Amino acid sequence: MINKSLYFLIPALLLSAYKANADETKCLSKVIYAESRGESITGAVATAQATINRAERQSTSICKVIGVHRQQPDKSLSDYYLAIARTALFDKFPTVIKKADSWNTGTKPKQSGEVERVIDHHVYYILKPATEK
Repeated sequence: MINKSLYFLIPALLLSAYKANADETKCLSKVIYAESRGESITGAVATAQATINRAERQSTSICKVIGVHRQQPDKSLSDYYLAIARTALFDKFPTVIKKADSWNTGTKPKQSGEVERVIDHHVYYILKPATEK
């Protein structure tokens, strides 16, 4: 269940002076919903930031990031997840996971890289390139 006391963030974020790329913002909101639904706002932002980091590592757009789930949020929650996506895209929330570009529920896979932080039910880490395994 989402903490409805955080809905106060939505109007300020939706009225941001920044003009978001609508497609990228929607894609990121779908990743956040699919990957961190039910987590704290810090966990949702961490997932968003890791997705952005992964897009940079893969030299692609957020909509083409490999290895993430995407799901359209319920209509009643769509604005909430869009607001989190905008926050992460435009640095309105402090970086909570440094350079982490991957996450897993529970524990980090053995062959993966260095753990950056554990938030809620996710461990965030920097994926090692295949040549470093």
